[in-house]
Amino acid sequence: MICRTDPDAPKHRGLTAFVVPMDTPGVEVRPLRQMSGGSSFNEVFFSGVRVSDYGRLGPAGEGWSVAITTLGFERAAASGGGGTGGGDLFDRLVLTARHVGRDQDPLVRQRLAAIYAGGKVRALTRRRVTAALKAGGVPGAEGSIGKLAWTEAMREMADLAAEWLGPRFAADSGEWGTFAWTEFLNGVPGYRVAGGTDEVQRNIIAERALGLPREPRPS
Repeated sequence: MICRTDPDAPKHRGLTAFVVPMDTPGVEVRPLRQMSGGSSFNEVFFSGVRVSDYGRLGPAGEGWSVAITTLGFERAAASGGGGTGGGDLFDRLVLTARHVGRDQDPLVRQRLAAIYAGGKVRALTRRRVTAALKAGGVPGAEGSIGKLAWTEAMREMADLAAEWLGPRFAADSGEWGTFAWTEFLNGVPGYRVAGGTDEVQRNIIAERALGLPREPRPS
């Protein structure tokens, strides 16, 4: 939890981070059911919750740095797994193309090749992040690059599967490789929000990696 502990400090200053045990009295978690059927997002309410300084992360007033560091690690870990940056998911997409007779279509093969190549690039980016972490660093804009590239790859894979299957992915007819895509297709929009939206990632990459001018701040 990121708390404002100094109401007189401006903006991101005066924030302090705490670890709060979820069984602390007053903590209420309300799962948000998504169209995928899952509930990996939640509303969390704190009603009269009290925590001790024992749970503080970092110095008082440095909670924003804790939050940014935590998000950096989350994004670095959310950039897709496997040698192609998609692993079993990409393999299943190829098998689905064969199942529906689209694997010999040159345009389909080109799109699959682009997804595969993008996965290799993400894998190399993850290796660079891992090397920086082993050297004692923290994830920077590389985490945003990997996370954005992974959500774009998931969108492309979802679009391909939906294009091939049409309404077949929405009904459990028993046919292999059809209904099995439902949860993934319906869940992809959520991945583009989790860990920071795609728009946030683009801002981070533009400002912190490319050195472009910062967005105007209303204040």
